[in-house]
Amino acid sequence: MRKILNVGINDLWLTAFFAVLLINLVLSLVIPLSPDDEKVHLDVVMRTATAVLAGYFISKNFIDKKPIALTDEGENARHVFQTTAVAIIGLFSLGMMLVIRYAPALPYTSATVSQIRDLYLGSVAFLMGTSGK
Repeated sequence: MRKILNVGINDLWLTAFFAVLLINLVLSLVIPLSPDDEKVHLDVVMRTATAVLAGYFISKNFIDKKPIALTDEGENARHVFQTTAVAIIGLFSLGMMLVIRYAPALPYTSATVSQIRDLYLGSVAFLMGTSGK
């Protein structure tokens, strides 16, 4: 499970994030927000994250990276668990942002959305920073 086509688990999760963000990008073209809508900042966050992930996947670091083999089974299991937990938190946060963005009458507070955004971006940053293991 750890490697498919010699790609680490982190990069598989980042690919899932990227796929969701690309679908959102298309949807945001079809269902645009008015410039006065308070939810516009969510589109900015998601467009920025899409660009960051695209840059990561075309970077020399990604292309030249060879996954590091973890020899200790316990270390490998902890890495997979940690990576999966962080990815689930990130996907949940991204999902919440998408629900808030597309649900017209859903009440929300800026502080809560800000925390959800930070959880999402922190997850992406962790996955990018620890990929290769």
